[in-house]
Amino acid sequence: MTLFLMIICIILIGIIGLMVVEIRRINRELRYINSHDTNAEVTTNTGWPLFSKLAQAVNYSLNKTRTARIKQIDQEKQIKQMLTNLTHDIRTPLTVAIGYIQLLDKQRHDDQNKKEYQRIENNLMEVNYYLHYLMDFNLLQEKNSQLSISEVNISETLEKELFDYYDDLTAKGLQVAIDIRPNVTIRTDKTLLERVFQNLISNILKYADKQVTISLQEKDENHFEIIFKNQTPAVFKLDSKLTDRFVTADASRTNQSVGLGLDIVRSLVTTLGGKFSVNSEDDQYVAVLTFRYKELQS
Repeated sequence: MTLFLMIICIILIGIIGLMVVEIRRINRELRYINSHDTNAEVTTNTGWPLFSKLAQAVNYSLNKTRTARIKQIDQEKQIKQMLTNLTHDIRTPLTVAIGYIQLLDKQRHDDQNKKEYQRIENNLMEVNYYLHYLMDFNLLQEKNSQLSISEVNISETLEKELFDYYDDLTAKGLQVAIDIRPNVTIRTDKTLLERVFQNLISNILKYADKQVTISLQEKDENHFEIIFKNQTPAVFKLDSKLTDRFVTADASRTNQSVGLGLDIVRSLVTTLGGKFSVNSEDDQYVAVLTFRYKELQS
């Protein structure tokens, strides 16, 4: 009788041992599947119905999750494409409308309907402002998945953007001091970098008064800084929240700012592997971009 019980105990221990081994193996497979982009399924090395049903149930859940994820990705792509198409479709007639209203305003020979012309132009420019940031947001979503890395001369790119905005800066009567170190070159995404500069220059056009300083200088042997500094008549307190989405320095919203600009700049700079900060010095608004000389990997 004792021998029989011992044999039973040995068999039970063996069965339990096999179950533990099989559960650990299934657990390893699940950890691998969850941590990798794979269509693999859980398998079982035993013919026991218990483990076969367990594997079937786990695989059913895995397949449902994958199907739902594929459907979600497809829906997100469709939404992004729709937004891209809409922004481009709106931009063309909007640009034409702004051009026409500005032309008609210049052709006026008296002050008749001056307020109406100005109101129409302001409304069109406000729509253009929102559309600009919507396009930047779409671009950021696309670039988050795949950057277009190339050798970029940062100095020349910044100088080109400043030259493109020269007429606008001059028309506002701004005194711009430029100090750009020549031939600072890194591997980065040029399109995103240009959008960063465009947004910060646009910010200067919206808020700057009198003096503007733009510099590109070495910070240390591993980093360089691009600094946008300008006087501003607006009285506001700069803090870390200013770069959060929908936080704006213009409390009255008279400049149609919804706080998207600095948030998008921060997101773009972070995507490029840099750092972005804003601070105030007396009546000076200061935006600082910091990048490493290290090349981004494509």
